[in-house]
Amino acid sequence: MLTVSLAGLRAIEALAIHGSMTAAASALGYTPSAISQQIARLSRDVHQQLVEHQAGRTTLTPAGRVLAESASRIVIELESMSAELQAHSETVTGTLTIAAFPTATRGVLPSATEDLTRTWSDLSLRLIEVDSHRAVELVARGTADLAVAHDWTAIPLTLPEGLQARHLGNDLSDVLAHHAHPLVGRTSVDLDELRAERWLYEPNSVAHDFLLNAFQHTPNPTRFTHIVSEYASQIELVGTGLGLALVPRMGRGPLPPSVRVLPVTSPPVRRIYGVWRTPTGRRPALTAALGVLEAVCARLEHDT
Repeated sequence: MLTVSLAGLRAIEALAIHGSMTAAASALGYTPSAISQQIARLSRDVHQQLVEHQAGRTTLTPAGRVLAESASRIVIELESMSAELQAHSETVTGTLTIAAFPTATRGVLPSATEDLTRTWSDLSLRLIEVDSHRAVELVARGTADLAVAHDWTAIPLTLPEGLQARHLGNDLSDVLAHHAHPLVGRTSVDLDELRAERWLYEPNSVAHDFLLNAFQHTPNPTRFTHIVSEYASQIELVGTGLGLALVPRMGRGPLPPSVRVLPVTSPPVRRIYGVWRTPTGRRPALTAALGVLEAVCARLEHDT
């Protein structure tokens, strides 16, 4: 009977999709060497040469293409079978890999992982901190079992085929300004009043997308001047008067004395989701993690 490696199937599928060992490794969150080793093991399993190296490039052989075309279907069937078997178990075991965006890693996962490991001592957790889009990609590719992702009310989350999502809670975001900003002290500020301001932002982030959407009718080439990826750095620079920042409350911590919240009318809301592959939906570890994450998000929402 043929025995194949699940990791190898995912590796050869990624190679077929992305065209190189480096790109496949990036998609799956591994090193190119690890991808090469997984495909080499798969080649030994099926007793066929699956890749060939020519002019510095790695391409699939005819046998490799056949296996790559079947890999996605095989992985889905194996995951579905595994989840069904585990659903009959009375305990939560195994390894669960969670990919989460940075503020959730800081604001949600410490409490959630503590609750999970205390309740289910046989459950092993593996955490990966990446941005929200990347977390969803890792789940789609099978590198992670569960993504903690987010979107904005004006920019909904879109999922690749084969994934499902559950709304875990909401996270308010605030516009932060220097304490001497002329609008500080107002009881209410409309977002449109900030259309001429300069912003600190992370390119291609959902916060950036939200601001682009909010100001789409008032073009301003100097609005997005300061590229600053980390929220902590944005907050410190807001404190120098360099510009404004849109910062979520989740994982933010206390603000320095030089920074104030502008009370924006209808403050922007990030919706927090758990995302998983459909075939794994009945896995007890996944169900347990979603329940705990939802409870933690509810506590945080209540506290803020």
